[in-house]
Amino acid sequence: MSKPDYIALIRRKSSPDILPGLEHELHDAIQKHDSSAVFLHGDGVEMLSAIASAASSDARVDWCVCKTSLERRSAAETLRSPFRLATLTAFYESVLLARHVDSWGAGGKSFGTRALASGASEASHRLLLEVGFAPLDQRQHRETLEMALGAAALELDVSVLFFGDGLAHLAGGLAHGWSQVTDFGLLDIYVEGPIDRFQPEVAVQRLDTAGAALLRAGAVTILTL
Repeated sequence: MSKPDYIALIRRKSSPDILPGLEHELHDAIQKHDSSAVFLHGDGVEMLSAIASAASSDARVDWCVCKTSLERRSAAETLRSPFRLATLTAFYESVLLARHVDSWGAGGKSFGTRALASGASEASHRLLLEVGFAPLDQRQHRETLEMALGAAALELDVSVLFFGDGLAHLAGGLAHGWSQVTDFGLLDIYVEGPIDRFQPEVAVQRLDTAGAALLRAGAVTILTL
């Protein structure tokens, strides 16, 4: 990926209910920045055909599709301009340099990246991944886990916060992948609020509402997965 001022992460499934609003918000954000990149990952890859007509050929916009996510859905599909393949590694490297990052995830959306303090390095870029949805299938679960592992592989300062239905990722058979993350100390995993519905089977740090607010306040970038 390029080194844009603005990045949009799209991981939501395409639907008539959300597409008009997403396209409008995305268009407005792109117009406010000198250079932009849009990264489709996971279920967001299914947005490809829906936003193809709206995708700008403006050289300031880098339209990227996660290679692995696309192969899982349509290995034979050939990307047409202006779309191109990219990796999670390239995505995270661009996130560190962007001034503004928005995300449309399966669990909702988040907008905004705080500016780093003067003289701060990329190592000071605290990244928070929020998971507030229960996976509909194994693929959704795997691709959410891959988002966390991709950040950990680059040794970023990253934490994951699960809340609400998102705790389903940490229960039953789905917990295995996340338990490996904590067993090897790859990143910190937090859980917000009551855990009555899903009992985590992974070593997590539990936060009340105030604690979760402090965690969010300390993040430079929040990505809603």
